[in-house]
Amino acid sequence: MFYLLTKPHCPLCKEALLLLNQIDLDESIELSVVDICSDERLQKEYGWLVPVLVDANDNELRWPFDAQKAKEFIES
Repeated sequence: MFYLLTKPHCPLCKEALLLLNQIDLDESIELSVVDICSDERLQKEYGWLVPVLVDANDNELRWPFDAQKAKEFIES
């Protein structure tokens, strides 16, 4: 399971989601898009950092990332 931390009206978040949807992975993944504005703790922690890709072990891949970095993060 992966989480893409985003917020409304965030062009970089939209770009990250498009990039993630275009990556050719060996296996499919479950990706949940999380609006940090719905959680005060997330908003304080990630307010200026989104988009951030987070895995099930809370490892983070912070923007900017490209398709290759995202693929390596997902497949690691």
